[in-house]
Formats: sequence, C-alpha cells, structure tokens
Amino acid sequence: MALKSFLSPFFSKTKKTDKDFKSWIKTTTGYTPKNLIIYHQAFMHSSMLGSKKKTANLSAISNERLEFLGDAVLGSVIAEYLFTLYPTKNEGFLTQLRSKLVNGQHLKKLALKFGFNTHLKTKLNNNERSNSSAYGDAFEAFVGAMYLDLGYEKTKKFIIKRVLKLHVDLNSLANNDTDYKSQLQILCQKNKWQLEYRLLNEVQQGAKKIYTVQVLINEKEFASFEHFSKRVAEQKAAELSLQEINTSSE
Repeated sequence: MALKSFLSPFFSKTKKTDKDFKSWIKTTTGYTPKNLIIYHQAFMHSSMLGSKKKTANLSAISNERLEFLGDAVLGSVIAEYLFTLYPTKNEGFLTQLRSKLVNGQHLKKLALKFGFNTHLKTKLNNNERSNSSAYGDAFEAFVGAMYLDLGYEKTKKFIIKRVLKLHVDLNSLANNDTDYKSQLQILCQKNKWQLEYRLLNEVQQGAKKIYTVQVLINEKEFASFEHFSKRVAEQKAAELSLQEINTSSE
C-alpha cells in the first residue's frame, strides 16, 4: 500500500491509463498481468525522483532494484537456452554469445522494438536518453517485474518465444564479433592474465552521470573511455585495449 501511495502522483488518470497499459502488457508478453503497480515501477527511471531520491521511501519506486532482478533472470534464461541450442559449443562461445544478447546496446534495441520508450517515465531529454542505459535498464526491470508478478516459467516463455525467437538473429550475432569485453576476457583467461575494469571517475551532470572506466591487465594500465553508460565505457575501453595489445604484439 505504501508503494502504491508513493506512485499515485505519477499516475493520475488511473483507470484509463491502467486499462491501456494492461492491454499493452498482455499484447507484448501474451499474459494478463496481475499487479500493474510493479510494471509501472519498472518504467520509473531514477531521474523522476529528482532531489528526493535521497529519501529511503521514494528511492524504492525507481526501477533500479527490478533492473537488478531482471538482469539475473534474463541471464539465467538465456544461458539455459543457449546451452540447449548449441550442445557442441564450448564455454567461450556460449559466454560470448550470452554477453552479446544481454549487453546494454542490444537490450536498448529490443526495448525500442517493443515500444518501451512510450512507457518510460524519465526527465532525461532525447539526447540524454540515447546516450544513457535507460532503455536497456527498463527492459531488464520489466523482466524483473514479470518474474515477480507471473513467475519464472511464464517469464521464460516470454523471453524465448517473444524475444529471442521473434526479434533476435542468433546466427548473425554469433558471427559478428563486436563484444570486445568478451574478447578481452577470453584473451586474458587464455594467457592467465588478471583483468580489471576500474571506475576512475563518476561525475553527475544534471539527471545523468558520466563514467570513466579504465582497463587494467596484471595491474598494468591500458585504455580508458568515458560515456554516459558505464557498460558502453567498458566496451570501448576493452576495444581500445585490444587494439593496443594487438599493436604491441606485431
């Protein structure tokens, strides 16, 4: 009840809005939602809280906790699906393909395909949204909400039947090696190098943050990169570090 009371100011036209929202969820997932409040929470970006985010009660309504849960559920479902789909592939292939499926840019594309952008509640402007992880985070939060509302099996069916089978070209992803973090991880594992992504800086700019991430291998400093998305910063730092390693080995 406390959560509902905190969310109510954001959803004034409850009956009409909820009817349309419920219909959209059913069309998207194939299942009728039971608890709409938790789905509303999945689309509540932390920027909506403003300065009040520091208060314990209000911080509970952003989608960050659901994002954490959805990330775990999504990773579990995809890992099992790939394990079954590719019975002869090794761990490196499976790890790399899973990483491509759950990385921020890929989840952002999926979120836009499903129309998550029309439901996201945020104060970020269009440019900030494009450069942030807001859409990908909302996708993960939605998966977390569905898991809590409908359970693991229905969430699993949604991910496999309506996401992976309809909107993901696995063969193309498998043959398009653009996951530089996975490439660098595999290289380091092969050579028994210690890999670390160090957060050098985290600067708040209005409702967004800029992250500066640096790659360290065996405590040696390699490339760094800054971006509004921490995941993108890590990917680019990994890409630049791979280029640095390849250049030095020539």
